[in-house]
Amino acid sequence: MRSHDKDINMAGAAFNHDTLFTDPDELSLSPVDQLRSQWNQQPGIPLIRQKNVIDGNPTLLPYVGAAGLSGWSWPYAFAAQGLLLAALFASLFNWYLTHDAGPVHDQVVNNQANTELELRRDQGIIDATEAEISRITRSPKETFKLHMADTVLTREQALQQLYASLEDSQKSVEQFKQRMRDKEAELRATQNAVAIANSGTPLFFTIALVLAAGGIRRGVQKDYPRGKHARNAADLYLYFATSEGMFFNLIFLAFLHFGLSGTSYGMSDFFQHVGPLVWAFFWIAFYALLLFYFVTVSRRMYQSISVRAPSSDWGPENRILMRIHNNFLVTFALFEGTFLAACYLLYHADKRFF
Repeated sequence: MRSHDKDINMAGAAFNHDTLFTDPDELSLSPVDQLRSQWNQQPGIPLIRQKNVIDGNPTLLPYVGAAGLSGWSWPYAFAAQGLLLAALFASLFNWYLTHDAGPVHDQVVNNQANTELELRRDQGIIDATEAEISRITRSPKETFKLHMADTVLTREQALQQLYASLEDSQKSVEQFKQRMRDKEAELRATQNAVAIANSGTPLFFTIALVLAAGGIRRGVQKDYPRGKHARNAADLYLYFATSEGMFFNLIFLAFLHFGLSGTSYGMSDFFQHVGPLVWAFFWIAFYALLLFYFVTVSRRMYQSISVRAPSSDWGPENRILMRIHNNFLVTFALFEGTFLAACYLLYHADKRFF
């Protein structure tokens, strides 16, 4: 009886062992074969399949090059699909909504209304002068008293003054029209440049996230020269930055478009009343979220390149975090500065030639 119970316990132990561990064949798979297996098991479109594999298997990513996965997008192509397309669409849509809206556009409309009102008044003066010329020309009288003269004038003197006044009025109207055209051209050039700058900055923010990869690779190789997969740091960064950033990037874009173009959405009064303290909190929250995103990416990279993670994710000892943070800031500053300079040149060209 005791022998029978022992056999049952051994069978139960064997059963539990099989349910707790995978098939021995699975355990014997190489990293490349494990990656292929994970890829083939994923449902959905390639972009979502790739995100799922990256999220669930950070340590297998260095073997992607050897796996030959059908439908797998390489790092920059994956970043273009997961980050850049959304940023490009958001910027184009924001520009479409704001290029003819906002405070500067209101100034253009007010300028047109004031110009029309002034031209009506000037035209009334011109019409009155022409009517006076016509009256004097047809009148049988030889002398006339004009409101612009202190003495009685002959017909020739009166007509001479009236024609001079008419010429001055017409010149004044033409000069006024030119000034208003120049002012409107400047306002429209300002509106176009500001709309492009405000709509393009979030796009260049996302571009900087992608193009920082090269500097990050060099920094990681310098910090961890013995890292098993440090040479692949750029690719790994792009994979993780895109996979984690598909959601985060949408929040960043919403923050930036709201902060930069909010006045063009009819929120000028709100922006004037919130005060600098609210704006400071707004941008601090944006930076904190960006830093959290960088920490998440750096944590994944430590797993993938097979080096020991720092004791704290939030600090200078997290070298990969510092590399991501600093290279992103440098890349963004470079591209944003160039972009704003181009917007400034566009403003002058638009004002002068269009």
